[in-house]
Amino acid sequence: MVSIILIVIVIAIVGLAVATSIRIVPQAEAYVVERLGAYMETWEVGFHVKVPFMDKVAAYVPLREQVEDFPP
Repeated sequence: MVSIILIVIVIAIVGLAVATSIRIVPQAEAYVVERLGAYMETWEVGFHVKVPFMDKVAAYVPLREQVEDFPP
């Protein structure tokens, strides 16, 4: 009985790690990825997979045109 609960917990943790490691970068955005706190790469549009517990999406950079209103 205890071994079944342990197996279910391990499967849930592994499933959570896999689910959080898959990222889809939307159009007009870029993601800055760090590995263990150091810059690794910048992800452009598309499907990407990060290494669980090592990689972190450090910043979301919008690539859209920014409009500012300045006084005349």
